[in-house]
Amino acid sequence: MKLRVTGILLALDAAVLFLLGTLLLVLPQHVLFAFGFADLPLGVTYIIALWGCALLTMAIGYWKASADPVRHLVWAQVGIARGALEFAVGIVYLLRGIVSFRQAGLGIILAGLFALAYLLFYPRAQT
Repeated sequence: MKLRVTGILLALDAAVLFLLGTLLLVLPQHVLFAFGFADLPLGVTYIIALWGCALLTMAIGYWKASADPVRHLVWAQVGIARGALEFAVGIVYLLRGIVSFRQAGLGIILAGLFALAYLLFYPRAQT
């Protein structure tokens, strides 16, 4: 059961990363605007587009892993680490007042939920 849920989580994570990565790569200025980041130098879109490239390639890995979670279990571990780190960084930036909840809230919530779900459904050896 846990492996099936892990496979579904990997596929769902892949879909989210694919969508966000595509938007960041193709429409970086629109994404910045949607998250409330205005009046940034145009050069910032280069960093955003690079982030999109990273997310798209991670989406491919997660998608591949979703077909056989046992063989690619390291991707679930990466999902735990990525989600926990994104959650922590988001909270720090929120508490420091660098970003607002409107700007970072969705990312913080999704990252935390993915990390928690991977932790809950991560297959462990039966003792």
